Amino acid sequence: MTETVARSLSADGSGLPDDVIIGAEGISIAIYGEEAGQRETNVRRIYHALAKGDLPHFKLGGRVHARRSTIMAWIEKQERAA
Repeated sequence: MTETVARSLSADGSGLPDDVIIGAEGISIAIYGEEAGQRETNVRRIYHALAKGDLPHFKLGGRVHARRSTIMAWIEKQERAA
């Protein structure tokens, strides 16, 4: 007897749930929005936070990934602490 597991796919069919953000640029857009004039600065902010270990993330194949839900929970925690 085999068991079928249903998995939710992202809109592009890549197999990754919509909750997973790929790359520092994607994380910066999730946190700061899509302001084109600030994109490079925001990506540097993300790399700085990653290097300090401040931002929750994980790596797959050498690329940084984060879960949108984890990032939002982390932001809420930061707001409560302030």
